[in-house]
Amino acid sequence: MTWQAWVNIILGLWLIVSPWVLKFSDQSTPMWNSIIVGIVVAILSYLQSTQQNKS
Repeated sequence: MTWQAWVNIILGLWLIVSPWVLKFSDQSTPMWNSIIVGIVVAILSYLQSTQQNKS
């Protein structure tokens, strides 16, 4: 994995935990948006990095 993939995965994880760290977990729409986008970013970054390693 490249360092860019690791940064993207860490940023995705940050988006997942940020509603609780930044205290906006009581607001449903922004909280779920952050969680879903974080999951998508982390998964796509991981999948992209594994595809690059295969080729």
